[in-house]
Formats: sequence, structure tokens, C-alpha cells
Amino acid sequence: MNQKIEINVYADESCHLEHDDVEFMVLGCVYCLKKDKNYITNKIKEIKKKYGLKPTTEIKWTKVSLKKINMYKELIDLLSNENVSFRGWIAHDKKSLDHELFHQTYDDWYYKMYYYLFNYIISESLVDYNIFLDIKDTRSSMKNDKLKNILNRYNIYNVSKVQAIRSDEVQLIQLADLVIGAISYKLRNLATSTAKLELVNYIENKFNTSFFNNSSNNNKKFNIFHWSSQK
Repeated sequence: MNQKIEINVYADESCHLEHDDVEFMVLGCVYCLKKDKNYITNKIKEIKKKYGLKPTTEIKWTKVSLKKINMYKELIDLLSNENVSFRGWIAHDKKSLDHELFHQTYDDWYYKMYYYLFNYIISESLVDYNIFLDIKDTRSSMKNDKLKNILNRYNIYNVSKVQAIRSDEVQLIQLADLVIGAISYKLRNLATSTAKLELVNYIENKFNTSFFNNSSNNNKKFNIFHWSSQK
């Protein structure tokens, strides 16, 4: 008799507010077998300690600097070398969507985009999926319950948990934030930081990809997809 395994998914988002004057939204997650979570978490903590940071110090895109650029590169190496993967979903045309035409609200569309982010990952019937999202506001719990219901309604697979967590307490969601931040930075054509530009190039070269392009659907290690209402 086959025994179910568990996969943990750690998700975050950038440019997700309806009226933030950005034309796109970036959703992304890192995911791994639940049994590997502690090992990967400890590896992240070791990298932090190597560069003089406390394990509890939060790593995030906004903190990237030349002083710690090698630390951030090692974190990307960890994503490349260990049994953990990244999935990104870039939703365009955010400001020009006709929600009335599709009988939806912005929140409904937001959930649809998360559904597509996770649907690529949720593909095996003998797996339980635990999804963790960064806490955004006081409505996080209600939103997560709705997302769980949607995922289970439209998949034959089992999403056991959709839970809001604090990113400063969970190493893997910090790793997701780092990559999502890099994607958003590149897509906005920003050039405000030499360190951030260097890390963007490092990630693209490490995974032989461009943040402007879709990945091959077979690329399970580092996958990016661009969605547009016009296509």
C-alpha cells in the first residue's frame, strides 16, 4: 500500500496591491519535501552565521547590499543545489483588467492567480500539500481558508493546510522573498542598486533563465510563467 508523502510550500508576493501603480503582480514560492524542511532551514541558518548574522535575522530582498552580496549568492546556490525548488507566476495587465466582464472582484482574480501558481506544483494524488503564506493583513486567515477551499475544489489532490506565517520566523519564506524581489526588480527595469543588479544577473545565470521569459514546463527546479489577460 502506497503511503502519502508531504510537501511544504512557502509562498510570498510582490506588487500585489490593486492600486500600487505597478502593471504586474509577482507570486512565487519555494517548496520541498516536509522531511527536508529542517535540513534546508538549518543550512540557511549556517549561511547567515558564516556572514556574521544571527539565525533569527530576517533575510529579504530590500536588505540586499554589496557588503553581504556573497551571502545572498550562497543562498541562491543553496536553492540550486539542495532538494528545494522555486515556482514563479507573473500576472500582467493588473491595472487594465475588466473584472465586471468576468463577474469577479480584484480579490477573486488574486485567488485565481494563486491557484495557477500552486496548480503547477499540486500534481500528485499520493501527496499532502501544506501551504504557508506570509501574513499580509488582518484578513489573512479568512483569505487562506478561501484559497484552501478553491484549491481543493478544483484539484483531485489534497491541500491539507493553508496557513499564514510570519516571514521573519520562517527561513524558507525568506528565500522565496529574495527571488520574488529579484524578479520584480528586473521587470520594473530598476537600477538603483549595484548589489541588486548583480544578484539578479547571478540568479538568471545560475538557472540559465531570463525573468522576462517563460520557463520550459518541464523545468521543475526553477520555473517562471508570465500570464497576460491578452493571451
